[in-house]
Amino acid sequence: MHNKSGQIERAISATRRRWYFALTRANCFLLILTVTAFTGSTNRYHFVWVANGVLLSYLLLAPRWGWKPYFLIGFFGQVAGGLIAGTERLPIVLTLALLNVGEVAVAACLLRRRSAQLPRFTERAYLLRFLGLAVVAAPAIVGVIFATIARAWVGLDFWQSYRDWFTSDAVGLAVATPAFAAIFRTRFTRTQGGWSNILYPIVLVVLLPFLLQQAQFLPMAVAFPLLILIELRSGLGWAAMATLIVAAISGVIEVKSGAMVMTPGPFGMQGSGLRLQIFVASAMFSLYSISVVIENLRGVERRLKDIAYLHRLVTENSRDVIVIADFKGRRSYVSASASSWGGWKREELLNLKSLDLVHPEDRPKAVELLNQLQAGRDGAILECRLRKLNGEYVWAEASLRTIRDPHTGVPTGILNMVRDITERKKSELSADFHRSLLAAIHEVSLDGILVVDEAGVAVSYNKRFAEVWKVSVPDIPISLLKPSTKVLDEALLKQCVDSTRNPEAFLKRVNELYADCHADDQCQVELKDGRTLERYSTVLRAECGDYLGRVWFFRDITERKQAEQKLQAAYKAVEELAVVDSLTGLANRRRFDTYLEIEWRRGMREHQSLSMVLIDVDLFKSYNDTYGHVRGDGCLKQIAEAAMDVVTRPGDLVARFGGEEFAIILPNTALEGAIKVARDVSENLLHRDLKHEGSPYGLVTISAGCATFIPNPGLRSSDLIERADSGLYRAKRSGRNRICVSVEQDPELGDGSTPRQG
Repeated sequence: MHNKSGQIERAISATRRRWYFALTRANCFLLILTVTAFTGSTNRYHFVWVANGVLLSYLLLAPRWGWKPYFLIGFFGQVAGGLIAGTERLPIVLTLALLNVGEVAVAACLLRRRSAQLPRFTERAYLLRFLGLAVVAAPAIVGVIFATIARAWVGLDFWQSYRDWFTSDAVGLAVATPAFAAIFRTRFTRTQGGWSNILYPIVLVVLLPFLLQQAQFLPMAVAFPLLILIELRSGLGWAAMATLIVAAISGVIEVKSGAMVMTPGPFGMQGSGLRLQIFVASAMFSLYSISVVIENLRGVERRLKDIAYLHRLVTENSRDVIVIADFKGRRSYVSASASSWGGWKREELLNLKSLDLVHPEDRPKAVELLNQLQAGRDGAILECRLRKLNGEYVWAEASLRTIRDPHTGVPTGILNMVRDITERKKSELSADFHRSLLAAIHEVSLDGILVVDEAGVAVSYNKRFAEVWKVSVPDIPISLLKPSTKVLDEALLKQCVDSTRNPEAFLKRVNELYADCHADDQCQVELKDGRTLERYSTVLRAECGDYLGRVWFFRDITERKQAEQKLQAAYKAVEELAVVDSLTGLANRRRFDTYLEIEWRRGMREHQSLSMVLIDVDLFKSYNDTYGHVRGDGCLKQIAEAAMDVVTRPGDLVARFGGEEFAIILPNTALEGAIKVARDVSENLLHRDLKHEGSPYGLVTISAGCATFIPNPGLRSSDLIERADSGLYRAKRSGRNRICVSVEQDPELGDGSTPRQG
């Protein structure tokens, strides 16, 4: 809806512009036709040629890109006016119209340099350009062409024709162009008095016939004051219109009375209309002279009003209290903002002297500055405490400027602009506190601190920085924000790089951080002397987000690193103890259960077989009773070693299952592979020749149960243990010293699983 209404408004505006241009051009045509017909009908008399001035005024007010229609309008308007006058033949009318339009074109091009430049006849420089280029140069140039044609065509005297053309056209341009420009630029309904101003031109027109019957200079003497009154009352536009009306009526009256009879000729106008021409030219010259004076006065008045407005705007809206006083403290002016300061009224402050409100402790400093200003100093800034109406004191900043006599330059008083800076003082005190706090932290910190600005200058570094890096640095800055020594970061960086174990990597990372104004970093730096530093770096930014620099923190963590390494070693030892059987060195039951769950999930994921061997020492209780527990522990160690000699694949696990029982987890192994592993362990143990008098075999033997599953969601890892335990039970019941599988798995020997490898 909004877009549609905007389109309608633009369309209406475009239509209005088209109508305005059409009406303007129509008015131009009618006006040129009228003045041409009127002047042409009186060509027997020495009359000013107004038509060219009318056309030139239109061109000076129109943009240069819109001149072409006006040239055509001017040409056809003068042709039509000449034909209506009926004093010349068509070829002469066409020739004169072409020469007149050419003259106007020359004047417009010489006078109008830029398209946006409008005529300014009240300015001396522009008026001189107009007189030189439009009034003199253009008629002089085209007059030569006219005189040449007149002599060749009808045999007229060259200089007489040139003089007549130049005189009539120059006067016409000088009179008509400024007059019509003023009329076209005047909004008559918006001038002072509006249409009531028409009363003065009417009085002049009514008196004109009577004036013309008097002596030769009496009409001018009476008409000039009336024209000046019209200009002063209504403006230049009304006065110019009145002048043209007077000229037109006077011309008609004098023509009808025969006062300007001449010898008729096709190109020249001979005879004398000197009185009318002098009147019109003098009137317009006088009006424009007065207009220049009035415009200058109005310009001065406007500037004075602007200055007064700015003065009032500044003084009444400034938060500062503006005071003017002499050197004795007597105040002559206090701005309006004083009424809202300190509870004082403006009148009360005017009655107080300058030093009456100053705190007694600050008064000597104020008196000293006043004496310096009186002695010739131009200005000073004073911070002091001023008393409020309730007796409290607030901090204020007084900007003092010396007032001098404009003629002698002698100091006569003081301009004082007072501003309440209580909050600023509080902020400064708070800033001092924070600076002191930061400086204390900076100095007592256990970290080495280095602050580098955006230009690569180390603006601050503490003593701990030098101690951590063991480098030689210039004098340490005594203040965090006001360093006493300017040090480039490159000088410090070079010493630090030489101390690191990997200089290239260290320097590369530092340069990367300096190149990235958004990056933070935390890492450890190894030094050549064996120490380890923890480094943290972050950027510094202003409240607006601008990059200010980078701060580096360095902490020696060598002792902490060593403690961490010892703790890690202890933890690893404890962890190993937690998963290793202390007697045999094999994995304990806890490790066995964890590893079984891991391999069970892997077998389920990869759909691979998982085998287990459960081993039990035959008649081990009898062995302990016969040889004692120490020999029994040695026997278990021998069995563990026999198993470890056989089970060498990285993914297999041998664990002490409990007491004299051992378990072997064999991932990706078929049942045949598990049986082979159990048989190899049994044979390895027999080769060790461990005597056992309580065994029917005379040696220590083992019984083993084997089981194999392909894990799937319907089974559990405990099912594999139960199946292997069932095989072990079967081996013991069958006479020991043998390897068996459970009854459920016996028919499945060679079930197609991948044979055990390695």
